[in-house]
Parts: sequence; structure tokens; C-alpha cells
Amino acid sequence: MSGPREKITVEHVTDPAMLVSLRRDWNRLVDESRRPTVFLTWEWLHAWWIHFGKGLRLHLLLVRDPSGRLIGLGPFCIERMGVVWPMRVLRFLGARRVGSDYLDLLAARGAEREVSAAIFRTFLEDRSWDIAELSDLLDESITLRFLLGQAREARCALGVATGEYCPFLPLAPSMEEYQDSLGRSKRSRLKRAKRAVEELGSTYRMADTPELLMPALDELFELHAKRWAARGLPGNFADPLVKSFHHEVAQGIGPEGLMRIYTLEYRGRAIACDYVLQRGATVYFYQSAFDPDPALEEYSPGHTLLASCLEDSVARGAREFDFLRGREEYKARWTTEARETRTLTLVPREHGAAYARLLGNQAVRWTKRKVRELLPRGRT
Repeated sequence: MSGPREKITVEHVTDPAMLVSLRRDWNRLVDESRRPTVFLTWEWLHAWWIHFGKGLRLHLLLVRDPSGRLIGLGPFCIERMGVVWPMRVLRFLGARRVGSDYLDLLAARGAEREVSAAIFRTFLEDRSWDIAELSDLLDESITLRFLLGQAREARCALGVATGEYCPFLPLAPSMEEYQDSLGRSKRSRLKRAKRAVEELGSTYRMADTPELLMPALDELFELHAKRWAARGLPGNFADPLVKSFHHEVAQGIGPEGLMRIYTLEYRGRAIACDYVLQRGATVYFYQSAFDPDPALEEYSPGHTLLASCLEDSVARGAREFDFLRGREEYKARWTTEARETRTLTLVPREHGAAYARLLGNQAVRWTKRKVRELLPRGRT
């Protein structure tokens, strides 16, 4: 009987021109995975590469079964960091700049361990990078469930750090059950707020096609900038590249109805916007924005629009509303459940100098921590 090494093959892809041809198989893997997420789709990561890949080297690992069928994918890139001590850092595509929560390896359901083992074997043999920093991982990710254990067995230098706090709200399967889950008091408050907004003359609209999403995105960008300008800060969308990235994603997944922007309009202008993404039964609450005009504050347009967005998500059959990263107070009004992401730092022993450097840094941090523990309280 042939061994695992003979059953599957791993192909390295470094030519960005090959990305386009992978779209169908890539998204098939997302749909076949145990936790499909929009942040691992071809559209999201291809748009990220186009906008933020300058200066990086593409490093995809394609895992195929004996028939040549794609059963796994390592969506990586390599970034050169540092001047005095330059390091080549392996990262996930999508890390940084756009808040891509929940990154990971991709594997067909049931093939996770095999795919992880094949990718890890390439880690031991590959000298094109020095250190891997794999961020935005959930505890149930393939990387932490399988690859981390394989790395421990191989005595790699490892570090696991806590990343982002991501609240989420399980959704009831029907509108009636969802309304019941809110409780009488909350239902009454939401009805009063909605009635007040409607009496003001406000109207709701929703964009879910590229033609409608483009202007809706621009309204959201404008509202977000206005709010943050009041605090003397630029906001998340100050960089034109970030705006262009979201327009590109809208063109890619908009035709499938997987991006939606809900808008509350008053006197012909947007006063609140909610930007959500969806893959499978999960809705991702990516960004909200509202007009900071004090005259509108008593109507809570942002909170009222979010309530409408949640109702529509239930009506569409979603079973989870993921608020994504951040401990904002408004999220705590809706849920107390949350996940935390992790960042895995990994260097195989075979990587020599980088391996020694990571172990040395870990030893220094451990020593400093122990010294602090031994010092009397209050002493610095």
C-alpha cells in the first residue's frame, strides 16, 4: 500500500498570473470546508493581492490527490522585513490592512489532517522563507488543530499569541423565534426607536448588486470619514487603496448577493450604513457608519439600522451574525458570546539562524516575565 507521501502532491505557485485560473477550484474548497468564510474566498484574497501585494512574493501551496483534484490550499505570501537583520516572513494572503478575520489553510472536508501534513512537509523543505507568522486563526482552524501539533512533534520553534476578540450572535431559525429571543423589553425599545426614525421621515434601502453597491460603498466611506474626522482621526477608509479594494470585492461577490449595504436615509442623504458579507449561513458585520450630527443622536440611527439588518439576516436564513473583531459597546448590547483569534509563529529547526533567533527571543521574554514576577509589588 502506498504511503501518504505518494497519495498526494504539493505544487508551488509563485506566478500571480495563475491566480485567475484557480477561482472555481478555490471557491469549491471554501464551500467544502468545515467552516466556510468569506475572508478565504478567491474574490476577497485576489482583490487583496491586487491592491496590497506590491513588494510581496506570492507563495501558494496547492495540494492535489492522485487524480489531480485540488483538495487543499495554503494561501500564502512572503514579505521581506527588516534591514539590519532581514527576515523573509511567510504570512496568509489577506493579513493586514483590511481586517480579514478568520484566515487559515483550506481543505476539503475530511482531508484536513492529510492536507496539513502535506503542507507542513513543504515547510521543512522550503528555504524561501525564514519565519511563518500566521494570524487571524480560530482555535478550530486547520492550522491550530493539525499543523500546530505536527510542528510540535518536529520540534519547531513556536509561539501562539492571542489576537482579536470577535463577538457573535446565534440566530433563531425563524422570525418568530428570533423576536421571542429578544425579550419583551428589548422588542419594545426597538419598536419605539424604529417608529421614531420613520416618523422623522427616514427610509430604508438595501444594495446587493454591483451597480447599487458602488454608490452605497461611497456613502459609507463618506459617513465613516465624517465621524472619524470629528475625532481628529482619518478612519479605516482614508487610504484610496482600501476603498478600491472594497469596490473590487463588490464586483466579485456582488453578483452572488454575498455583499449587502443597508442604508438609513433622511432628506435624501444617508445617515447610517451597515456593510455586511455572507458565506453560507453566517453573516459578517464588517463595518458600520453613521452621521455624527448631534441633532440625530436621540434617534439612534445606527442602532435602529442594525436591528433592521439583523431581522433581514434571519429572514434570509442566516444562523449566525458575526460582529467580527472589536469590543465596541454596541456589540455587547446584542450578545455576550465571542471567539478569540490567535497568531501562530513558527520556525522549523531546519531554518537555522531564524530558528535560533526565535528561540532566543522567547528566552528573553520568558526571563523578563520571571524577573517581573520576582520583583516586589509596585517596583518597576
